[in-house]
Amino acid sequence: MSARTRPRVFLPGPTALHPLVGPGMRAAEAEGLLSESHRSPRFRRCVQAMNEALRELLGIPPEYRILLVGSASEAMERIIQGAVEHRSIHLVNGAFARRMRDVAGNLGREAWSVEVQDGASFDEDRLLAKAGPGGQWLLPGDESSDPVDPLRCGPDPEGPELLAMTQNETSTGARIPPDRVHVLAHRARARGLAVAVDLVTGWPTEGVDPARIDCGYFSVQKGFGLPAGLGVMVCSPELLERARTLRGRGVSVGGYFGLPALAAAAEKSETRATPNMLAIHLLRLVADAYARTGREALAQGALEKGGRFWAGIESAEGLRPFVSDERIRSRTVLVVEVDGGSDALRNRLGARGLLVGDGYGPWKGRHIRVANFPVQTPEMMEELLGALEGC
Repeated sequence: MSARTRPRVFLPGPTALHPLVGPGMRAAEAEGLLSESHRSPRFRRCVQAMNEALRELLGIPPEYRILLVGSASEAMERIIQGAVEHRSIHLVNGAFARRMRDVAGNLGREAWSVEVQDGASFDEDRLLAKAGPGGQWLLPGDESSDPVDPLRCGPDPEGPELLAMTQNETSTGARIPPDRVHVLAHRARARGLAVAVDLVTGWPTEGVDPARIDCGYFSVQKGFGLPAGLGVMVCSPELLERARTLRGRGVSVGGYFGLPALAAAAEKSETRATPNMLAIHLLRLVADAYARTGREALAQGALEKGGRFWAGIESAEGLRPFVSDERIRSRTVLVVEVDGGSDALRNRLGARGLLVGDGYGPWKGRHIRVANFPVQTPEMMEELLGALEGC
């Protein structure tokens, strides 16, 4: 380890802490906020302030509800439980998209999927040609063997009720560009599907419009640079009404923490149970700061830092982008394939006080993953590039 007392953290989550975290924690403790009742007027004002900051930052419509859970993985369960009675369809191109599909199966729903290899994306219509449990979904009554894009089909009572996609696949560094997310969501919603989008490493940098989907969800320990322990769901009124309708028909949509119950608490600026009060307070501070910066500036900063990083990787021996197509290459999780394996490189960087992520799942020991969130400054990225050149 170098003489620096604190390492430079490029882990993709939990990642480096935002500079406001330390002062915010001390202020919350000094002001007694963390000993308040979560039903108190003061804490409700804290939740209201956090909601307002997120609405300004992300462009959340006033009729959408912001629900608080423990993590993005919990959000996956809440969505499937609350919005899917029979089946969902999943665009799968990595471990976290696969997790959502597996959650659906674990909850007893029929989980259809369109799956491409890790590192690919869903930028072309032909990639949506196969779906369903048998590998293809034909139009009702179609006798041919040619598969049909499921999102071009008309309403089908035997079809899926929800489309799930991962805008930025943290495990592989592949993204679905926001404009493509919007197109896919429009096509799905037009035929009656709800649309849920994993934005764990997308927001606040990526410009996915919450008004064009039914649920965007994230955890705070990645793009917002906060300690782990809080998940956020941004839900449309249609999604919540779908859950209420299913409940009214006697379908189980979750118990104490089901979507209708979470939404009812959110209406009062409360949470269903005692929440991570510190994280809510800190999220308000960071969202306020990011809103002042502006999402366009956050996106441009990620683009510039990423461009400089990849220019350096191109000249480095034995290193190359895992995602070759720049258009679908993540701007927030930079995944590098390392010839001969990544363990030795990660260890050498760690000895210099530079912490980068390992590959995920089957890519463990083969990749490094580098966070490029707003908390990773240009100076940090330059230091990492210099070290990579020396390793």
